[in-house]
Amino acid sequence: MTGDDPDPRASAGPDLGSEEVTLRDLDAGPLVVGTFVGLAGLFFLVEPVVDPVAVGGLEVRMVGLSALSLVVGLNLGAAVFLSRGERLVGLAHGVAGVGFGAFLLGLAVGSGTLLLAGVLVVVGGMLALAAQSRNLV
Repeated sequence: MTGDDPDPRASAGPDLGSEEVTLRDLDAGPLVVGTFVGLAGLFFLVEPVVDPVAVGGLEVRMVGLSALSLVVGLNLGAAVFLSRGERLVGLAHGVAGVGFGAFLLGLAVGSGTLLLAGVLVVVGGMLALAAQSRNLV
């Protein structure tokens, strides 16, 4: 290679580092989903140091808000991704959202049947996703 030859490994694409990212460039759907899932993680992490909060007439622990935020984020994710035609990602979010939702509702009302159903839905979804991922490789 001479000094005048271009480097074949150099990118021919635009220099993305020179462009500004504005709010219009952000995709609202995944951003909202990520916000709910991120809040779930934050609520979970602050559980040991934050007292329960009053929601209506109930005292709700941070771990409860974490689970609720996760369920909302997963179900919103299902709606967002399925509406865009991303079937596998949408179904993965939906199955997890329904499973964790059943689990959370089972805890809230003291139903062992709902707890078991939630666990079975999540485990079944994981197995189905694992089986499907073998087709993607």
